[in-house]
Amino acid sequence: MVEWPKKRFWEKVSTVCMDEADHYKVYLDQRLLNTPNKKPLILPTKEMANLVVLEWKSQGDKVDPLTMPYTRSANSAIDKVAPQIEEIRKLVTDYGDSDLICYRADRPIELVRRQEEIWSNLVLWSASELNSPLNVFEGVVYAPQPVQSILEFEKQVSNLSIFQLCALYDLVTISGSLVISLAVTKNFLDLNNAWSACQIDEDWQQQNWGVDEVESVRTLNRKTAFFHAASFYKVS
Repeated sequence: MVEWPKKRFWEKVSTVCMDEADHYKVYLDQRLLNTPNKKPLILPTKEMANLVVLEWKSQGDKVDPLTMPYTRSANSAIDKVAPQIEEIRKLVTDYGDSDLICYRADRPIELVRRQEEIWSNLVLWSASELNSPLNVFEGVVYAPQPVQSILEFEKQVSNLSIFQLCALYDLVTISGSLVISLAVTKNFLDLNNAWSACQIDEDWQQQNWGVDEVESVRTLNRKTAFFHAASFYKVS
């Protein structure tokens, strides 16, 4: 299919395991499901294939891509990540050189305390588990991290499949932190704690300046996308 179908034309959705590596193809009736760029939608795990099948089965008479997050992420991995994988690896790795958790407020004291309490544990984890010690700075002016630490981050990113990299890209760009994102993928942080860790500044502002309704909707959408990216990573 060249693009998303606008109306449902199929009766049955099924998967076929195509090789010993457990790669799966999805079929709408007898038609192979392709990405919008006409590439076969070949999925890396049975879990992901089942989620994609469920999305297509649940469509009504009209197809709504917004209700199909696993299909959209799989399409992105194949159509967008794969053709520019080196550029995306570098972009993701570069977040480690300006990671959110390394830039601290100098006041007010309550915000300083919250950042220290939560982010310092992640800095320690990065050093011990990722072999990537990080420097911490006051303010928001960029300062480089140790070259060896960035090279270790690069190793973490280079080992990922296109599907895992697609998920990690979303986690990193939403959170602003490679370390928080890797902590999620490696089960150091659960999703609620990870989200809290990347929202410290925003939560403090809301508590002290009030809630902006428009911004609250954006934050909820970002949280939903963050949680989905973590789920997509786990089934990749």
